[in-house]
Amino acid sequence: MTNASLAQSYLSKARVRLTILPVLFDAAAYSDVVREAQEIVELALKGMLRQAGVEPPHWHDVGG
Repeated sequence: MTNASLAQSYLSKARVRLTILPVLFDAAAYSDVVREAQEIVELALKGMLRQAGVEPPHWHDVGG
């Protein structure tokens, strides 16, 4: 799989997951909304980085 196709895959997965957020919100599953939103941001960021030719970091600590 090329960087471009992997980038598109990440971005399309993020778009699909965006459709889930209103369902979770309407069900008052707020912690799930936050968790899913975080995953959407991660997928979108990885997709954009790969599209730009940058390999995303392989750790999960986002703190300073």
